Amino acid sequence: MIAFALYNLKGGVGKTTSCVNLAYLAAKEGYRTLVWDVDPQSSATFYLRKSEGLNGKAKKLWEDPNQFSHLIEATDYDNLFIIRGDLRNRNMDLMLSDLEKSKSQFKKMLKTIKNQFDYVFIDCPPVLGLLAENIFRSAHFVLLPLIPTTLSKRALKQVNKFFVDHLYDTRKIVPFFTQVDKRKKLHKEIMTAFKEQRLKHLRSNIPYSSTVERMGVNQSPIHTFSSSSIPAQAYRNLWQELKWLRKLKQLA
Repeated sequence: MIAFALYNLKGGVGKTTSCVNLAYLAAKEGYRTLVWDVDPQSSATFYLRKSEGLNGKAKKLWEDPNQFSHLIEATDYDNLFIIRGDLRNRNMDLMLSDLEKSKSQFKKMLKTIKNQFDYVFIDCPPVLGLLAENIFRSAHFVLLPLIPTTLSKRALKQVNKFFVDHLYDTRKIVPFFTQVDKRKKLHKEIMTAFKEQRLKHLRSNIPYSSTVERMGVNQSPIHTFSSSSIPAQAYRNLWQELKWLRKLKQLA
C-alpha cells in the first residue's frame, strides 16, 4: 500500500481537486483506493457525494487505531472508498496531544489497513503541527500542489525547512504545478525557473480551467463529466508519473 498526502501550507491551491481526481483514476484502473478526508472543510467528502461526519467515532478512533477500518465507506465508484471528513477534525492537534507517541498515530492506523488497499490519498488541511507531523511520518509521498506564484514558492521552502528541522525525509516532498495560466508572465517565469534551477517537481501540471471548478456543481471527479477535457488529460498524465513514484518506492 502506498499513501499519498495532498498537502500545502497555503489553501486554495488545488489540493482537494487533485486528491479526488487522482484517487478516481487509481480506482478506475482497478486499484483498491481510499480517500481519507482529514480537512475540516470536508471538500473531498462533498465531491464524492457524502455528507460530512464520523458518526460519533472520532474519539474512539484515537483511543483504538483498530477502529479505523470501521470508518471506511464505499463511494459511487468501483474500487473507490472514503473516510469522511468532519468539522471536528479542526481539533485534531488537541486530540493528538493527549496521546502517547502522538506523532505516530496516523502510521498506526494506516498499518491496520495496509492489506486492504493499494493506494491511500490523504486530503490534508493547511496547518503545521501534530497533525502535519503525523501525515509526514505516515505518508510515503507528500504531494504539494503549487500555483506558480512567489507565495507558493515560499510555502514550498517553508515545508522543506520544516522537514529538515524535524529530521524528516525531504525526498518524500513531491511538488507539482496547479491552476497554471500560461498567459500570465509570472506563471511562465516561475515554472521556467524551476526547470533551470533543476528544482524537483513533477513534469505534468494542471491548468486553470472552469472545468475543474465544475467539480463542485457536479459533485464528481472531472473524468465522469468531461473526460476529454484538457484538465482531465493533465490529471491522467500526473497519475502516470505517480505510478512511477510507486515503482521507485518498491525498489528502494
